[in-house]
Amino acid sequence: MSSRSDQLALALNAQRNAFKAFLIARVGSEAEAEDILQNGILKALQRGEELHDEARLNGWFYRLLRNAIIDFYRTRDATHRRNDVLATSLNALDEHVANAPPSWSAQLCGCLAGVVATLKPQHAELIRLVDLDGGSVQSASRSLGLSPNNASVILHRARKDLRQKLEAFCGACAESACLDCECEPAKD
Repeated sequence: MSSRSDQLALALNAQRNAFKAFLIARVGSEAEAEDILQNGILKALQRGEELHDEARLNGWFYRLLRNAIIDFYRTRDATHRRNDVLATSLNALDEHVANAPPSWSAQLCGCLAGVVATLKPQHAELIRLVDLDGGSVQSASRSLGLSPNNASVILHRARKDLRQKLEAFCGACAESACLDCECEPAKD
């Protein structure tokens, strides 16, 4: 890290509590605020050359955090919309998540587990940690010793690889999220 980056990191860390309080007030969760703050500091270090006047550091960083908050809410809203569409679809089918046939879970996991096992080990682990276990990219990146940005890129590639392999393995049913999968579940 260059001395400019070191100075920037020290200056931002000196204000860490104020930045975190700012984020908590806007996102409501200390854990989510911490994730946004860590990503914000990383982004600030990467974009440090944009800051020409050290006296404007706080304003510049608060603007970066405001943009991160907007991204956070966009992502969260997209997730809610996706969940709402799924719930609406299930209700239209007169199915409820609590009463979903056990075969859905078994078939989905049966096909998916077998195909995930054929991915590169790092890809498979990221898919398991983030998509199957519901963890965040940040926590998965820490447990695998990767930077969050690198983990995001690898996860994108892993999902693409998984999608291609599922389509090859399951055929047309993979295009409809495997909910109508007729493949044989993997045997233990």
